[in-house]
Amino acid sequence: MELKKRYKMYKAGKAWVVAPVVFLGLVAGLSANVKQVAADTVSQAQTTTVTATVSSQSQASTASSETTTSQAESTTSAATSTVATTATSEASVPVSSSQATSTSSQAVSSEAPASQASTTVTSQASASVATASVEAKAKVAPASSEAAKTSETKEDYPTPAVYVEKNEGGHWYLYVGNQKQTGFQKLKDGRVVYYNNAGQMQYGQQQINSHWYLFNKWSGAMQTGFQNIPEQNKTVYYASNGQMQYGQQQINGHWYLFDQWSGAMRTGFQYISAQSKTVYYASNGQMQYGQQQINGHWYLFDKWSGAMQTGFQNIPEQNKTVYYASNGQMQYGQQQINGHWYLFDKWSGAMQTGFQNIPEQNKTVYYASNGQMQYGQQQINGHWYLFDQWSGAMRTGFQYISAQSKTVYYASNGQMQYGQQQINGHWYLFDKWSGAMQTGFQNIPEQNKTVYYASNGQMQYGQQQINGHWYLFDKWSGAMQTGFQNIPEQNKTVYYASNGQMQYGWQKIGEDYYYFDLASGEMMRGQKKLGNVWYNFNLKTGKMSTGFTYLEDQKKTVYYDKNGHMQYGQQQIQGKWYLFDKASGEMKTGFQYIPEQSKTVYYANNGQMQYGWQLINGKYYYFDTASGELYRGIKKINNKLYYLDDNGVMKKNELIYDAKTATLKYASNDGSLLANNNYKVGSEYYTFNSLGVLQHSKGEAKIIDKWYLFGNDNKVLVGFQKLIDGRTVYYDISTAQMQYGQQQINGHWYLFDKWSGAMQTGFQYISEQNKTVYYANNGQMQYGRQNINGHWYIFDTASGDMYRGWKTEGNDWYYYDKDSGQMRTGNVTINGVNYTFDNNGKQILNYNIDYTYALAPGEGDDAIAANNYIVLHEVGTESGAAANASYFKHNLNRSETYVTFVVGDGGKVYQVGKPGQVSWGAGYNANHNAPVQIELGRTWNGNQFWQDYVTYIRLARDMAGKYDIPLTLDAGSAGTRGIKSHNWVSHNIWGDHVDPYGYLARFGVSRSKLAHDLMYGV
Repeated sequence: MELKKRYKMYKAGKAWVVAPVVFLGLVAGLSANVKQVAADTVSQAQTTTVTATVSSQSQASTASSETTTSQAESTTSAATSTVATTATSEASVPVSSSQATSTSSQAVSSEAPASQASTTVTSQASASVATASVEAKAKVAPASSEAAKTSETKEDYPTPAVYVEKNEGGHWYLYVGNQKQTGFQKLKDGRVVYYNNAGQMQYGQQQINSHWYLFNKWSGAMQTGFQNIPEQNKTVYYASNGQMQYGQQQINGHWYLFDQWSGAMRTGFQYISAQSKTVYYASNGQMQYGQQQINGHWYLFDKWSGAMQTGFQNIPEQNKTVYYASNGQMQYGQQQINGHWYLFDKWSGAMQTGFQNIPEQNKTVYYASNGQMQYGQQQINGHWYLFDQWSGAMRTGFQYISAQSKTVYYASNGQMQYGQQQINGHWYLFDKWSGAMQTGFQNIPEQNKTVYYASNGQMQYGQQQINGHWYLFDKWSGAMQTGFQNIPEQNKTVYYASNGQMQYGWQKIGEDYYYFDLASGEMMRGQKKLGNVWYNFNLKTGKMSTGFTYLEDQKKTVYYDKNGHMQYGQQQIQGKWYLFDKASGEMKTGFQYIPEQSKTVYYANNGQMQYGWQLINGKYYYFDTASGELYRGIKKINNKLYYLDDNGVMKKNELIYDAKTATLKYASNDGSLLANNNYKVGSEYYTFNSLGVLQHSKGEAKIIDKWYLFGNDNKVLVGFQKLIDGRTVYYDISTAQMQYGQQQINGHWYLFDKWSGAMQTGFQYISEQNKTVYYANNGQMQYGRQNINGHWYIFDTASGDMYRGWKTEGNDWYYYDKDSGQMRTGNVTINGVNYTFDNNGKQILNYNIDYTYALAPGEGDDAIAANNYIVLHEVGTESGAAANASYFKHNLNRSETYVTFVVGDGGKVYQVGKPGQVSWGAGYNANHNAPVQIELGRTWNGNQFWQDYVTYIRLARDMAGKYDIPLTLDAGSAGTRGIKSHNWVSHNIWGDHVDPYGYLARFGVSRSKLAHDLMYGV
């Protein structure tokens, strides 16, 4: 036979597939009377064409005594099958299994019209294929007892004595005589076959009297035993009577389960509700027992009932306890069961006990013999352990046991530690019974030391403040220290009492006194003021000093009494007088004035007061033999007169001015005064009276090359004196000698002629100081602005030097003649430039300056520029003067550029930098050689340009004249003084600017015109 297939396209997901669909002829229903069968049989060379209406298995239950034509209304689910079907399909049969069944039961949509859905089926045998109805509801197998056996009811099918098999129109019939036989018939060859009501032999699955049978598709022989129905992707079991079996069946000593609707042999996990158990059927359908590995999981089934086991189970043959979850799968790793954590071996599933490491949680836990994870404190094999109350993790390190109010330590193996333990480089002490971490002072008898453990339990070292007291513990052993101890990191020595506490203040240690700082405890060395008393402590030992003490750090000797108190002022020590500074206590030597006794005395290097004649630094002095007072003036000593000057120095071989008597005396070679005779002094003889006074007539006298002036009674005159020749001269008040040259007298400077001594007035040139000064009629040097003979001058306020040239006062300019120093007024030509000054000498500008954008003091550069160039610029962009001046002012630190003046906006001048100082417009070299740089703003307005240009020229000429800079434009190379364009600077010094020529050319100003106007003005 030729098998004809019609292909149906299905949508599988988003891809389209084509599956061959073979339609079998279906009988609309089985009954005693067939009113209409939509099947046309056509015989074509052993090819049978069957036209049949296809109904789903769920619709087959509508079969009744009357068979009606049914439309093919099978539907396809969203997830359509790709299975090619070559037999009648059981559609949508409910299954009481825990697993989903095959998708082969899904309905297949027909392409034929509903009124005549026809399928072409080509038989694979020469036998005819009869129309049969789709299997309807299957019988439900009894489930009340697992012991239900497969029905083995024997059917005694009739075997006609004489029959004839005929093939008519592609169908086989059985005739007894002329009568077609129907129903079950046993043929002589042993086959049991079935003929429908039309007498046609049936093939394949047939539902007969509510039972499903299977007939060989070639021979029509009724099938028994296990049979595979490929078109329905199921294996079923037919009893010896040919009927399909359902539910639990024991076959050949094995239990099987068949679907209660479709009869399909069930495999895998199945729940037997009647017995409240889940069992497992292998791929051969047989119920399994004992341990089974299924899909990579181990299960356990009761060895008698096959029931799947859950919960804890002991596997004696493997000497292990395992746990099966509610789904029957053996569990591994950590499992929480009934509120307890357990651990099962990751390979064998064996329940673990004892210490176990959980690497994925980085913890070690402990499971008791019942497998439950333990928490809190646990004593195991004589050792105490601690497990976290939540995670069960074995705790290590320091742990606080709140219930026992103690901190303990667990080693890396989890065991509680006792006694001294070194942990992470720190020593701790744990009670030998309870393991409690110890704190505070602890005596370690076996090491003969007292140590201290902080609140964190760590042994302390070095300095520690405990309960308000400082202690010191050895940096290696932690042993508490006593006695003198040096703290090198604080560079101090301290003292600890026998109880270890640092001591403060006064302490008597042995027979000596020491003092320790009240705050730091540092042993005092050197000087220390306590209260209002200064003490000294030995720099090495710290002992309090008494007696004379040399203080090396201050290079002084002081004296401390028996109480250690520093002494001041005059002190008599062992019969000798000493003087100690009233502030520092330093022992004084040399000349000292005692104000309370109004005397000057002298102390030798050993500090002792001296008496009588003393040779000091090559000079003789005399001190009272009782009081030690230094003698001054004329004193009679050992019946001789001596003159001791104001410093007490004995004079010899010298003419002496005695200020007290205003007389002259002469000290001889031995220091005694000449008296009561005529003596040669210098080249002349003079008479000295009994008091040693030189006798001389009134008037000037030159004695030993010095001029003196005598008045009446041998008195000499000092100070300013007007001589009979009209000279005003000055005699020094200390020597009575005439003075010459510059002299500062009572805070004023005077000038006296170097030959005559005459006091000078008026303008005087001091050559050695290269300055011209002015002395008023009283001879005093003048300063500041002075009007002399109707002219104003200005003199330096410090040196008195007369000023020449330009000078500014605020923003105003004044000019003092470079020759005469006189302030100029009116019209004056200076360095080729005409200037006008008002009657007060202030310059009248031919332009106006706006100071809105002038830099404040401290802004910009305060260096003074050399007076070599005036640099001319133009702004280089289409903007005016005020805008550029504002930019310079407000962007100084960012742009680092500015000039002295900006000209524009109709002849206005804006000052930015200060004239004379460096500005930042043309590079370092040019900037430091240009006291003024001028920027020209741009415009397109001709009238405004010429206003700007005229002011530009006037300002440049004005500044060139003030700084004595030539009016030439761009002359020479670098170093040639004059007015320079920025273009010249770029070509001769540095830069790439070409201004201002490009802009000036806009209005016809050439370089030659600019040069002409700068030289001669506009």
